[in-house]
Amino acid sequence: MIKLNKKFEFEQDGKTYSLYNLPDGFVIKGDIDLEGKGLTELPDLSKVTVDGYFWCGSNKLTSLKGAPREVGGYFACSYNQLTSLEGAPQKVGEHFNCEHNQLTSLKGAPHEVGGSFNCSKNQLTSLEGAPQKVGKDFECSLNQLTSLKGAPTVVGESFNCGFNQLTSLEDAPQVVHNLYCYCNQLTSLNGAPKALSGSFDCHENQLTSLENAPQIVRGCYNCEKNKLTSLKGAPQEVGMSFDCSENLLTSLEGAPQTVGFLNSVIGFFNCSDNKLKTLDGAPQTVRTHFYCDDNQLNSLLGAPQKVGGAFGCKGNSELTSLVGISEMSEDEEIYCDNMLAEKYECSKSEKGGILYKDLIENAVYQNEFKIEKIRQKKHEDWVKKDSEAKAKRDAGFAAFKKKIAAKEREE
Repeated sequence: MIKLNKKFEFEQDGKTYSLYNLPDGFVIKGDIDLEGKGLTELPDLSKVTVDGYFWCGSNKLTSLKGAPREVGGYFACSYNQLTSLEGAPQKVGEHFNCEHNQLTSLKGAPHEVGGSFNCSKNQLTSLEGAPQKVGKDFECSLNQLTSLKGAPTVVGESFNCGFNQLTSLEDAPQVVHNLYCYCNQLTSLNGAPKALSGSFDCHENQLTSLENAPQIVRGCYNCEKNKLTSLKGAPQEVGMSFDCSENLLTSLEGAPQTVGFLNSVIGFFNCSDNKLKTLDGAPQTVRTHFYCDDNQLNSLLGAPQKVGGAFGCKGNSELTSLVGISEMSEDEEIYCDNMLAEKYECSKSEKGGILYKDLIENAVYQNEFKIEKIRQKKHEDWVKKDSEAKAKRDAGFAAFKKKIAAKEREE
């Protein structure tokens, strides 16, 4: 850190220099900290390069006129009164932070940022003028964006446009690790990238469909608190967790069939707070926990075949049986309503669940399970018999039509 005295003078290479009188092309070999100095304007460093960081945040700046032409490290001008980025450095080696100003435009921003770019908490209605390539994160949340026009095309890590007024993802970056578009007014996922090596979060929007959503998501997928009536369009595999709670789902058809890859330590599936009457379409394998609380389930048939963690099914008033429960580890717990625990005479743990081992070894459950298996076999036999009868009827009708057609030809 360059040590400045009260006159904004500093020592470098055995000489004393003033920020207000530097020669053109001068290179400051270190960090300059002007944060919280009460400045209304910057010293003229427009022909100067700063090798390290340059902080000028928490002042009263209304303009970046005089900012260094190049900054090798972090450039921060947050918490000022800026309405424009005109005068900002055109090359920043690491992060660029202009959050918490009064920006209505990004005109003047650097064309490329090696680290992250943060323009959140401003008054932006457009991203025009934004850098087109950002090495790490691009943060534009908490603005007034109605469009992503002007957004960077390449973002090395996360793109966050949450808490805006977006109705679609048109012009969103297609090369990005994580995409966060929560808390907008999205009615469509048009424009979303097809694949993400990280996470996708579109929770708390106005979505009724997941059509055009990313089809490969290696991280977490969150679409809770929307108006979804179907999971059609969801990816078939999700690397970590999948949360579709607090929607209007009546079916899990279209849900990912694998949630949580082998090396994932998260991998939960949450479909709580919907209108599900059946678990048909649920994933077959869930790495950790499966939650279907607060629905309208009357059966657990269709539940995942294998769950690596806990199984939650509380708040389903019509659920009178745990038959259909997933295969689980012996010491994992099932969180159900008290009446079910009492029905199977299973004691509750300190956490409030019943052990899977206690349930499957319970005489009442075993008997109920056998009855359900017999009922299921009878149903399958009936379906097969009905299918065979239908095939026979169809074949007879086809032969009859063929006979009539031949007779008509003779006439």
